[in-house]
Amino acid sequence: MNSWWQGLQLREKLILAIAGLIVVAVLVDSLILQEFRSSFDSLDEQVEQANDDLSWMKQAVLRLPDKKKKTQKIKSGRVITYISQQVNRQGLKANMQQMTPIQNHSARLRLSDVEFTRLLKFFSAIDGSILIQEVRLLPTNTEGFVNVSMVLSNGQGDK
Repeated sequence: MNSWWQGLQLREKLILAIAGLIVVAVLVDSLILQEFRSSFDSLDEQVEQANDDLSWMKQAVLRLPDKKKKTQKIKSGRVITYISQQVNRQGLKANMQQMTPIQNHSARLRLSDVEFTRLLKFFSAIDGSILIQEVRLLPTNTEGFVNVSMVLSNGQGDK
């Protein structure tokens, strides 16, 4: 091999040396640098996705209800009135079977054939103002509807 190399002219040696350097450069690029580039691109995509998720989460936090605002507890004597107003606002008046006061601070409410999602909206509407002391749910023959018996209180009888 050495004798073959010695037999080449200077111009041929330069051409082979340059070709060898080009082959080495192509191999280094395809085997090593390409892997780094693909890893970098993958990490860049992950960072971009994380930034998108972060901005979505920041916007979602702004849409959340403000739990810092204080809701007023309902005073005695107003429990029945407040519950009745919330039943009417949530469109549950037709479902109300009975509302019975218990002392001055509580009431028992019975609703029949209530759509479960409406019941959840009712619970959300009274959250913070009225305490739900007891809830009994019984399924009806219609899917997604329940019969409800609950005791609601302003919390003053618990002391």
